[in-house]
Amino acid sequence: MKKIHILPAHIANQIAAGEVVERPASIVKEFLENAIDAGAGRIKVHLEDGGKRLIRVIDDGCGMGRKDLELSVERHATSKIREESDLASIRTMGFRGEALPSIAAVSRLTITSRPEAALEGWRVRVVFGRNKAITAAGCPQGTAVEVEDLFLEIPARLRFLKRRGTELGHVARIIRIFAVSYPEIMFELSSDGRTVFRSRPGTEGVESMWPLAGDDLVRRMISVRGGGGELSVSGYISPPEEGRASSSGFYFFLNKRPVSNRLLWKALNEACRGIMRKGMHPVGALFLEMEPGLVDVNVHPAKQEVRFAQPDSVFRVIYHAVKKAMEHGGELSGQCLHRAGAGEREKTNVLYEQIQAGPGKGRCQDAGSVTLGQAVTEASPGTDLCPLPWETSLDDSRGHTDPGRRADIVRPMGDGEVQARPSGEEDLDPIGQLAGTYVLAQGSNGFVLVDQHAAHEGIIFKRLKREFLQKKNLNSQPLIFPEILERNPEDLAGIKEVSSILSQIGIEAEAFGDSEIAVRAVPEFIASAPGTKKIVTELIDRVLELRHRNASDLMHELLASIACHSAIMAGQKLGRQEMQALLKELSQEGVTRCPHGRRVSYYIGLDEIEKWFGRR
Repeated sequence: MKKIHILPAHIANQIAAGEVVERPASIVKEFLENAIDAGAGRIKVHLEDGGKRLIRVIDDGCGMGRKDLELSVERHATSKIREESDLASIRTMGFRGEALPSIAAVSRLTITSRPEAALEGWRVRVVFGRNKAITAAGCPQGTAVEVEDLFLEIPARLRFLKRRGTELGHVARIIRIFAVSYPEIMFELSSDGRTVFRSRPGTEGVESMWPLAGDDLVRRMISVRGGGGELSVSGYISPPEEGRASSSGFYFFLNKRPVSNRLLWKALNEACRGIMRKGMHPVGALFLEMEPGLVDVNVHPAKQEVRFAQPDSVFRVIYHAVKKAMEHGGELSGQCLHRAGAGEREKTNVLYEQIQAGPGKGRCQDAGSVTLGQAVTEASPGTDLCPLPWETSLDDSRGHTDPGRRADIVRPMGDGEVQARPSGEEDLDPIGQLAGTYVLAQGSNGFVLVDQHAAHEGIIFKRLKREFLQKKNLNSQPLIFPEILERNPEDLAGIKEVSSILSQIGIEAEAFGDSEIAVRAVPEFIASAPGTKKIVTELIDRVLELRHRNASDLMHELLASIACHSAIMAGQKLGRQEMQALLKELSQEGVTRCPHGRRVSYYIGLDEIEKWFGRR
């Protein structure tokens, strides 16, 4: 008796659908790609119950005749490629011929279509991969696709779908992404009879970024231009001071297709390192243009992952274009990339090789695979990150290369030392500030160098943590006038889910219309801080991005962020009394590290100093 048999077609299609159909947003993405390939100038999307009950997409594209319509729901039926060589020159959004049969296997699928020259249209209907039927239908030119009862016959998949608002947010995000890539097309999204999004056809330049960045930030975005060899890159990026705590606000497009590749994220992150504050990410998009033969888009059925034939060149072009735009804050000419000297090319080559080496070979952490809109997760404090190739230590630049000698001269105060000075030392007397950032204080047996921001941040963090443990929430300060923040529908849906977490840290926020959040109260610690709106935006970003993490870890991140924004800044001038107060509080709270794990002080003993001058 044989044990191996061929699966029925509808079961095989249900299994294959798992790679293409994850949620309603996956279906909408496939339908949008087909409509764009059909030359549509207007695409309408309507959802009911977040797409679980109904997804309807209508376009005014070229349409299909009866024979094409009948074949369209068969597996591997496509009009995009005809022979093997076509795979090396793909310029259309779709090409695999898998989406429609996969969707038909897990729903009730109806497609109605009419080409321009035909007098009547046709309708094909497939019910969960079975009972295909085609009939004549009256309809305008174009195609209308309807998906009903998604995953109704697959309860295991249905249980993984989220609430209506969450699924709507994912769909809205996909539509906004395509609206940026194709600003000439009119995109409309409605949900349960209510208009959620409508694009603005004809917008050009930075104005076309509004669906992703919002009208306010768009006015301050920096133009990015560059190129080299077969690749050209253009786009827009937020100024360094306008970074977000979440990486989900940045996108890559390759020949207008939204894509993901860990090399692209790494080039962006390295270019922003040292320019943007640690832990912050830019908002914006980069549009890459290159010959289709130099990139493989046939990596995954979702068509988001790509592989480059010349990844080192891609890394260099993106790195230089973003770096120069962020440093100079203006438009770049692609010529500057061709003039890069051999030394600069060697530096980026070394950095690229470190990335490719992975754990155990280079010093850089492996970024792993990322999905659309996700950046490489930053390592936790203490992880050995790869430095910029031109970074050298102060000791190396002065010839002090013996690590043992450096450790003897300047030593960090140990974790066991809870005072801001050596044990048994009298109160420290502030001498002054170094570079407006470090407080120098002396005692009878040496002096201590204190990072004023890290020290104050550690003090505030300890107090916030104590307050939270006692009351299970932080004090909040109501605002006379609410702060209005522009957000996408995905974030609006998420706000409802995280409202209890926000309330615990003193933020009262709620959805305000279809694209804004109203913040009515903020944590007391930051109520009088400059830039409260920006701080609250960062806190909301962190909650939305980290909401699925362990509750203790999440609260640590949030309290650390509040402490960071509330603390004395690096470069802030302090008077003698302020320095004395800081040193006293540091001693009283027993802080040796900031919440990010950095040392707050280093002790240099008098005996070490005397050795330097030959007195011992």
